[in-house]
Amino acid sequence: MPFREPDPADPNVLVGVELPASPEAMREMAYAFAEEYAALGYGEEQLLRLFRQPAYAGPHQALAGLGEPEIRRIVRECVDVYGRVRFVVRDSDERIVKLRLPARPRKET
Repeated sequence: MPFREPDPADPNVLVGVELPASPEAMREMAYAFAEEYAALGYGEEQLLRLFRQPAYAGPHQALAGLGEPEIRRIVRECVDVYGRVRFVVRDSDERIVKLRLPARPRKET
C-alpha cells in the first residue's frame, strides 16, 4: 500500500462521517463537553473560550447550534456541580517508605 494514498480495500482506513443531530442531542453533547472539562478544573470563562474556538469542533458546533445563552447556562450548571472539587497534585516526600508484608505460612504437602 502506498504511503500517502489509502487503499479503499483496507478495513483500517479511518473514515469520518457527519450525522445530523437534533437540538436535544446537541444539548447532551454540550453537557458532555462541559462536564468533562469542568471536572478537569476549567472555570466558567475557560469553558466558554473552549466553546468559542473553532479548533474544538464538537463544542464549537454545539455553540453554533444552541446559541450563546444556552451554552452559558449549561457551562454555569456544570461548573457549579463539578467545579467544587479541586484536585491538587503534590510531590511526595523524598523519603521512601518500605512496607513489609507478613510472610505467608507455607502449606505442608
